Amino acid sequence: MDLIDLFLRGGIAMYPILLCSIAAVSVFFERLWTLRRSRLIPEGFVRKFRQHITAGQPEEAAELCSAHFTSPLARIARAGLSHHAQGPDMIRFMVSEIGEQEAVGLERYQSILGTVAYISPLLGLFGTVSGMIKAFDVISKHTVVDPPLLAAGISEALITTFAGLAVAIPAVVMDRYIQSRSEHISLELEKKAVAITEALVKDPPDTSSLKLLTSSRP
Repeated sequence: MDLIDLFLRGGIAMYPILLCSIAAVSVFFERLWTLRRSRLIPEGFVRKFRQHITAGQPEEAAELCSAHFTSPLARIARAGLSHHAQGPDMIRFMVSEIGEQEAVGLERYQSILGTVAYISPLLGLFGTVSGMIKAFDVISKHTVVDPPLLAAGISEALITTFAGLAVAIPAVVMDRYIQSRSEHISLELEKKAVAITEALVKDPPDTSSLKLLTSSRP
């Protein structure tokens, strides 16, 4: 028995279950690629940023942020740096505000995994009910039940139940793993943001060209 034959015997419920499995796998690998620490929190970024600020080199700090513009940490640092003239309170506010936005971005698409984990067993149950209806329909219409006809309905019920669970169980594991990974990175991002804030508040740069420089970069 090949997989295609098994899929076809599962009935109409197998198609949404298949779509759920494709969605779950796609989101999982997209999240693995996106939630790479090397991309989100570049190695040595905070150390270099603080060195530039301490040395009174805001332009170099802005250039560092621009060089890592795909990193949430760099965007947080740039937000604090570009509002240095408004004082410590504004620096803290902007770092906190952008930090919250970036933390939300880490959870993008993650709800899809939870949704797949939730609805896949329901789709399997739908197929189970559909198959049992067909089986009992055969019984009601035939005085002498034809075993192949009866088995077709029961087979559909069992196949869809199996398929729904086969998709839901890995989806739960993937959802928990991605959630744990995003939470860990979010916590580390928050710690790095605190270090950046402390550096900006302690040694606020003072240059009229900084605002133009930071706003002109992506």
